[in-house]
Amino acid sequence: MRIWVYFVSQYLKTAFGFLFFALSLYFVLTYMEDSQHYFNKYKPSNSTIFFYYFWQAPSIAIQFLPFSVLISGIVTNWILAKHGEIAALRAAGLSMMKISIPLVSVGILFTAFHFTLSELILPESTTHYLKLRNVDIEKKKIDNVFTESQWLKATNTILHFHKYDEVKQELLKIEYFKGNYPKSLSEIVHAQTGYFDENIGRWVLRNALVRHLENTNTSTVTEVKPLYVTNIDFAPPKILNRESESSQLSFWQLRRLIAEAEIAGTNISDRVIDLYMKISTPFANMLFLFLTLPFALKKERQEETYIGIVICLVAALIYWFGNMALRSFALKGELNPFLAAWTMNVLVATLSYMLIRKLDKGQ
Repeated sequence: MRIWVYFVSQYLKTAFGFLFFALSLYFVLTYMEDSQHYFNKYKPSNSTIFFYYFWQAPSIAIQFLPFSVLISGIVTNWILAKHGEIAALRAAGLSMMKISIPLVSVGILFTAFHFTLSELILPESTTHYLKLRNVDIEKKKIDNVFTESQWLKATNTILHFHKYDEVKQELLKIEYFKGNYPKSLSEIVHAQTGYFDENIGRWVLRNALVRHLENTNTSTVTEVKPLYVTNIDFAPPKILNRESESSQLSFWQLRRLIAEAEIAGTNISDRVIDLYMKISTPFANMLFLFLTLPFALKKERQEETYIGIVICLVAALIYWFGNMALRSFALKGELNPFLAAWTMNVLVATLSYMLIRKLDKGQ
């Protein structure tokens, strides 16, 4: 048990040390670039600059975390092999699978940490960062941020709006069709604005021009209603907040948005792949750790170790860019979103397992 604690402590020390170094280097280089162009243009205060980078930290940490796990695995395993700890354990009759138990535990820990960070901290930090950048620094008017034209469906009704003000949570330039659209309509309603009434859970149109139709779809009665209640019950943050990035939403919020958007007939294929990626991406920490075992523990020849390190890094880059390519295929509708999110994980996991078994048998 003591040797496992030693392995884990060495790994965690290296992993967090590399992550801190990577974050520090990133922010120093980014500040040098931003200070000459971005900050020089908008002249933000020192406190604004501090929080500009502070709210970025969780997002950047999540991106660096799998690579920190990879580099730390290479360094830790190489040091252990170089000092003879691995050889001693194998001479004592332990298989590579048993030797890998503490590192697997660390991989599970980092996977859970990655998912927790993306669920509990990233949505809030991303929202603060975007507001700070767009409003406090670039001085944009947030009431000019609109969701563009969409259709919402409910039983025997369709609502179409041209724009949605995400700050005021109001629909603009609305058309509402009641009946079996487009064959037989009983009412056609036009309104300039509409709001969601939380008390009744319905969208309400202001100063609505209502046309009642006969079976022939000819106008019979036209009236103006100050408030016209529709039967559309999709609340704005759940369906209409299309300007929000997926990173601003937790897994459960994104899942609920997708479910209700499908009922409303809204096309959100990009959200579906992002939902699957929220689960598959944290497992990169575990996969990258497994990837280091077959190569970093070999020390027959020093050049083989260096080749193994290069292979680890190349495989990680292939995994990363492979996920990006598969995501683009899924967005185009050429690949199932679930397969796009998990294909690279399965391939890397299979490769790592085969190489570990090969090393374990001494081949």
